[in-house]
Amino acid sequence: MSIVERLIGTLAPHQCLVCGNEGSLLCAWCLPDAIEPLPARCYKCKEQSNESAVCKKCRRNSPLKHVWVRAQYKHVAKQLVYRLKFSHTPAAAAPIAELLGESLPWMSPDTIVVHVPTATSRRRQRGFDHSELIAKQLARFLGLRHCSLVARYGHTRQVGAKRKERLTQLKDAFYPRQEYLIKNASI
Repeated sequence: MSIVERLIGTLAPHQCLVCGNEGSLLCAWCLPDAIEPLPARCYKCKEQSNESAVCKKCRRNSPLKHVWVRAQYKHVAKQLVYRLKFSHTPAAAAPIAELLGESLPWMSPDTIVVHVPTATSRRRQRGFDHSELIAKQLARFLGLRHCSLVARYGHTRQVGAKRKERLTQLKDAFYPRQEYLIKNASI
């Protein structure tokens, strides 16, 4: 948390989204129960699976082996994401990262947490990169290292775009940085 955020938090503290108490967006009392965790399941068809594995049927169309999903995008989870992305509330990154961290499996201490960078126009508009904030907080929560190893070509905005258009926009939108850190790394 930056000095400016701490100062603002002292002068105008956030209120807990659940109980309304001053101090943080999710107070220590409400955080554990604020967002119900989802059971381990295939992210695509929602069939239960061990360790959030993508089921065999869905793996035919996806290179992903596991996808950990912490919560449904509704209620408090949706409010946190909205606050972070659209209400200029970087303090929302910490509870999001903590909730994500609780749902992930154990990772080797040499694992590097990497974020997918947001469009530069959105970063300028918000004053921060929301995915970078979450990744840094997640790395801190898990005791891992965070590195910016992915860069973005252009600044295409995806808000309001249809799924097909979003997927097309993402094709060739990113490139690796600091490739010497990527080789043989657990990311």
